[in-house]
Amino acid sequence: MLTYDLELAGVLADLVPEEQSGRFTVQELVDHDHEGRYRVVKLAADGQMVGGAADDPLRGTRTRYMRADGRGFLLRFEGATSTFLSLPALKRTALQAFIGLMQAGRMQTMREVQRDGEACYEIVVPGSGVTTGMLVTLDRARAVVTAADARLVEFSAAGTAADRPFTIDFALRSRELRPGTTAQDSDFDIAAQPGDIVLQGDASNNPIWDVLARALGAIPAGTAKAGSPGGSRN
Repeated sequence: MLTYDLELAGVLADLVPEEQSGRFTVQELVDHDHEGRYRVVKLAADGQMVGGAADDPLRGTRTRYMRADGRGFLLRFEGATSTFLSLPALKRTALQAFIGLMQAGRMQTMREVQRDGEACYEIVVPGSGVTTGMLVTLDRARAVVTAADARLVEFSAAGTAADRPFTIDFALRSRELRPGTTAQDSDFDIAAQPGDIVLQGDASNNPIWDVLARALGAIPAGTAKAGSPGGSRN
């Protein structure tokens, strides 16, 4: 179980609903004995859940949660299998890419530091910028990783993506290891909150398409007329 603070701003925040931008607490639970079994929830300052994702291939369930325009939406799918597009895997890949950019900078420095009694390496890229010829350019960045297992403890970066500014801040609050035998089914599920809109259906091998198809399928027939603004055209 990882608990960390996460803040996205700039173009990264523009890609998500207003309720999803800003600073949040994230709780991430991963079952290392079963590939693709995880639960991630995003909590606002008042403790309200504003986003979440959970996959449990042992029970064949896939759950997604989002708050937008003041309403909560819970999407639940049955018959789901493990997928390489899990949220923890995507987060890990993105952070690895950012650290790779940092290591490419000529001005980056590294030193040994201590965090909660653990030996760590601190990598810092000053404000000189790291231009890679890619869509992402770092103006400054800082990462703290444990020396023993390269576990990320702190990360912050600012730069541009497609010529638009962004910032990201990550700080690990706590890490708790539990025996896999203590896991409960509810640990890898997300429950609906009062007033939430709940949509249910069968899962496919494409979790991103599942969400889109379920949302489109919930639109009542005749809501938009063919040829009208927002409607379909033949």
